[in-house]
Amino acid sequence: MTGEAPDAGATAAAGAAAPAARAGGVPRLVASDEESLTGAELRRLTARVRAHNLPAEPGRVALDVAEVVISLALVVLYLWGFGGPVRELLGSDATAFGLGPGLVQALVLALAVVAGAAVALRLGPAGLPAAGVRWWVPTPADRAGLTSPSVVRALLAGVGAGLVAGGAPAVLAGVGLAGIGLDAAFGAALGLLVVAGAGALQVSGATSGSLPGRVLDVLLAAVPVVGLGLALWAPAWGAWTVPWGVPAALGAVGAAALVVWVRGLDRLRAGELRARASAAMQASAALLSLDGGGVSRALGTGPTASRTFAWVPRAARGPAGALLAADATLLLRSPAALAALLALASAGAVAVQVPALADGIGLWAVLAGAGYAGALAGAGGPRSAGENPRLDALVPLGGRATRAVRTVWPVLAAGVVLALVAVVGGGGAWLALAGPAAVVLGAAAVRAAYRGPVPWDVPMIATAAGALPTGLVLHQLKGPDVALLGTLPLALSVVTGVTPALVVAQVVAAAGAVWRAAR
Repeated sequence: MTGEAPDAGATAAAGAAAPAARAGGVPRLVASDEESLTGAELRRLTARVRAHNLPAEPGRVALDVAEVVISLALVVLYLWGFGGPVRELLGSDATAFGLGPGLVQALVLALAVVAGAAVALRLGPAGLPAAGVRWWVPTPADRAGLTSPSVVRALLAGVGAGLVAGGAPAVLAGVGLAGIGLDAAFGAALGLLVVAGAGALQVSGATSGSLPGRVLDVLLAAVPVVGLGLALWAPAWGAWTVPWGVPAALGAVGAAALVVWVRGLDRLRAGELRARASAAMQASAALLSLDGGGVSRALGTGPTASRTFAWVPRAARGPAGALLAADATLLLRSPAALAALLALASAGAVAVQVPALADGIGLWAVLAGAGYAGALAGAGGPRSAGENPRLDALVPLGGRATRAVRTVWPVLAAGVVLALVAVVGGGGAWLALAGPAAVVLGAAAVRAAYRGPVPWDVPMIATAAGALPTGLVLHQLKGPDVALLGTLPLALSVVTGVTPALVVAQVVAAAGAVWRAAR
């Protein structure tokens, strides 16, 4: 046995076992690209595990589909029923300077396109849920396979929203069935183009900068301004229907953008997917909580201007001046807030062109609503302080004095809105109450900014429609309650006329609103 040559296989096995023995007896594992799961396989495997842990109820899919179909049918019936009263509202006074239905169609569609583009740029449109970002992104799975469901959902949402934005104004304007179909197709093509275009920007990395957001801010302010110009110079714009070639051309461009988007999905970076998943989670949580401010924070880009505006801090004198300078700097560095302020002022000026909203209770609703929204746009500083109470603790002022000083910029923002509505609407005797009413609306915005978290521990009330969250209702009423009660003298003045007693009452209401907001 000792004189025989060793077997070649035994020698090779001994040579392979030697490194394994030196490594502790465990063979070294080597990854194989052929055995890696693709993105689609990883999603299917996760879906199988989820289905095993949470088995689906029989008929659940059919019930969900039926619920969607019934809801859409109810929406269509409601719009069809409201079409006649809306047309009568727009043309209720032939001698008045009213809006044409065509202008209403154009404004609704344009605002829907700009808002849809803003949401698409902020939330994706391609992305992953928070759990998918945590568990799937670190794997070598392809991004296209992981994000393909979000692409389909975004396309369906964009096309569906476009159908509603294009078809609903046509229904209200009294267009025929063929025209409604063409306008709905036009809106759907625009929705496809917006979502696919945002996706193409996303995979190219263009959405990581602030330029697209600034462009949308400008467009947000430009749409009501252009609508105001058309309302002043071309009010009798009749209902319109687009030719069939326009939706076809837009659909072709949207399809081309979709191809570019889908082909570039593998270039999505992990950091971008994490940021969009966080924004989507915050927006959904705020939406479920009926927190409008939370939705705005999740979808907004925040202060994007890089300028420091050094002249603003230099103008500060004392603690109150420093506080005003800080809030002014925050407002100036927020293009979205400035654009929203201009858009609200222009939208209010357009609304008063409708005969039913030119005087009386309708005018008060426009003034109070647009003014309060403008005050909220100018209340960036109070909102920041409400979210982080330590900011007010750094100011050498008392708590009530700090909140009272912070009402200055919201009051001025509400005053800008009321002044533009007055100028465009021809003014009126109610201008004597505009200043104190702006103070009320600014104080209401500050009260809303400092209302804190929702008190979920308050007992709910049982109603026929289900449980009513009392704490949420009381929380949401903080701010609008002051705006509603504090502008009652303004409401009486636009209905019955201005009297010295109403002016005094509005001044007293303004003082009471500031006192209430400062508490």
